[in-house]
Parts: sequence; structure tokens; C-alpha cells
Amino acid sequence: MTLYMKLGGRQAIMRAMPSLKSRLEQDPCFDLKGFRQEFEHSDDLTEFLIFLSGGAPFYDGKPVSELLSPLCTCEDIYHRFVDHLVAVFFDNHRGESDEKGLRDLMDRLRPQVLNPKPVAPIKVYSVDQDVLRV
Repeated sequence: MTLYMKLGGRQAIMRAMPSLKSRLEQDPCFDLKGFRQEFEHSDDLTEFLIFLSGGAPFYDGKPVSELLSPLCTCEDIYHRFVDHLVAVFFDNHRGESDEKGLRDLMDRLRPQVLNPKPVAPIKVYSVDQDVLRV
């Protein structure tokens, strides 16, 4: 069973977002000025979490580095973010293995969020220069 199903599916993840927002607003370590739009006008965070937990075959929103880097500016704040995420998803019904699964997923993302590397553009197609001269 996927983590997505263990969390309760799309509806449960969507219901958790207001709680996550509230927790982050109450935590003085987080400055939500630039991130508030992710909760109010964008579903990228929700859709990313659905994808990450195994509930969607693809994710076409903002890259995780752009999504979380403005909010998680250092290692400690990233871990606090993960703690809040775990708390809203596993509130009173924590399964240690499920919680560990989410923490492991988020830990694998940490380097991309805290130290994003530029990605070289990929040439999708090329046209022979002789063809262009015609």
C-alpha cells in the first residue's frame, strides 16, 4: 500500500493543507510572506505531496527547489517544516513506519531544496544547418 493511501488519499492531503498553513504561521521560524500564495492561489504544494506520496503518476508544477527553497532556507528550518508536515498527516494516528517513510522521502529531497543545482537545458531536437540554408 502506498503512503498516499495510508495518508487517506487526495482528500486527506487537501484537508491537511490549512492545518499546515496554520502551523507554519504560528511558528516564528517561518516567514510566509512569499509563500502564502502557495496555500491561497496555487495547488503546487498539494499536488507535489500527492505525487511524492505515490498518488499521481506525474507532477508538472513548480520544481521542488523553487517550491520549498523560499520557505526552507537552512537545514534546521527544513527539518522543522518536515516536522510540521508529519504532524498534520499523522496527527494522533501515527504509524512509525509510515511516518518514517514520509521523513525518508523528504530527506531525499533536502539537497534539492537547500542546495539546488542549475540544470543544463536539454536540446529536444536539432535541425541540420544545411536544411536551414535552403
